[in-house]
Amino acid sequence: MATVDIPKQYKAAVYDAPGNLSSKVETLDTPEPGTGEVLINLTHSGVCHSDLGIMENSWASLPYPTQKGQVGGHEGVGTIVKMGPATERAVVNVGDRVGIKWVAGTCGSCLPCLEGADAQCQKGKISGYYT
Repeated sequence: MATVDIPKQYKAAVYDAPGNLSSKVETLDTPEPGTGEVLINLTHSGVCHSDLGIMENSWASLPYPTQKGQVGGHEGVGTIVKMGPATERAVVNVGDRVGIKWVAGTCGSCLPCLEGADAQCQKGKISGYYT
């Protein structure tokens, strides 16, 4: 497995006043990947209308109001720099270039999932939103 130097901190655009159109660049501690997760060094990150809704707390379907300090952007492209626990059987590895889409995970059993509408999953995880 390749060795990659991972900085202890990184810069990110964060929502500094959720409910308002406001963001700022902050230096944050680099997170450790959780179980079944990977750490990705993003080279590109998309910011779209969904981010505006998250910033302004206008999405009633999200489980929590947006917290101050939420990092903006939820879709991107980058390179895997670290594998979390329980990723031994993953089809990706350190050094692989990967893409991140809006939906990070679904339950597979609610009505929207069964109808092929995974973006509407009642228990879905959204990339970059508390993940």
